[in-house]
Amino acid sequence: MHSMIVSGTSRTTTPTPTRRDRAVKVVFVIGFLALFINLAWDPDDFRGYHSPSPTTLSRNPPLYENRQLSNQENNNNTKPFRLGNFYLHISKTGGWNVYQKMFALEESQRQEEEESRICEIAQGSLKRRKLSCDFVFSERRYSKYANRAYAVVRNPRDHVLSQYFHCTESRDHRYNAHFMPSSLDEWLEAWTLALDNETKAEENKQFHCYDPRNYQTSWVYNELKEDESEDLETLKHRFAVIAPFDRMDTAICTIYIQFSGRVPAECICSSKETERKLIHDKHDATHGVKHHGSSYNTTSEQDALIEKLTTDDALLYNRTVELFKGTLKKTEEEYGVKIC
Repeated sequence: MHSMIVSGTSRTTTPTPTRRDRAVKVVFVIGFLALFINLAWDPDDFRGYHSPSPTTLSRNPPLYENRQLSNQENNNNTKPFRLGNFYLHISKTGGWNVYQKMFALEESQRQEEEESRICEIAQGSLKRRKLSCDFVFSERRYSKYANRAYAVVRNPRDHVLSQYFHCTESRDHRYNAHFMPSSLDEWLEAWTLALDNETKAEENKQFHCYDPRNYQTSWVYNELKEDESEDLETLKHRFAVIAPFDRMDTAICTIYIQFSGRVPAECICSSKETERKLIHDKHDATHGVKHHGSSYNTTSEQDALIEKLTTDDALLYNRTVELFKGTLKKTEEEYGVKIC
């Protein structure tokens, strides 16, 4: 600050910023932006959620020891970050129930001095949580950054119906329900017409709802392999556990055991029924929907349309059922228990 005497009075003036002052401000702003981008940016945010090509997952012990991706996994020369156990929550496959029950199992198993290592980030950036979670629940497509991935796949018919009723009946979607067609038949027909017509698919975005065209397959990988043995091998490489929705309790227990290396009493068939109530009785999320895919009576015409929309999903589901049989057997043999 400088003082000047003008006509017997004093006034204060601000000095003109020097070139050095301006340079310091520019450097400060650039540094701040670089820090923000490093903390908030996740490469997957800018890929339109397209799945990467198949990547072989490392088969490490439970992730209490898996703190960072190996250099081999990080083969694109991008900066590695920790995403050890990754649960791929495919929409309308009971993911919220899986999270709640996994968290309950973790609470029952961890010691007092331990912190829970399970977190749910919905569609948030995977990179932001790299320092705080060993098991990440995310509504994201398969990520190559995961050391060990997990998922549940649903019967395609039930899954498509669940998508429709979520968009027409759920409290989560109540403000957009009026965009939906007036009937299930119209919605199915609109998407069937879009199977080989991307212009029609673009038009269907006006529904503000899911795109049911092989929805689950698009989350798991880019393209289903026609050769079943080759496709099963791809799934084995990608997932530590991939399980059918129909065996939800068994799937949750298998996922938790594979993740933690611990076997909760609630998961052992020989345990008392009262000890297993934790799995059966808590956290059933319906989102306010009145109709459900498994109990809704469809017409033969509706079933035919759903089949057309889910040819790849049907194959994925059948292969998931087959693969889970082997995963379950291997886990039971490894830990010497019968998992319910």
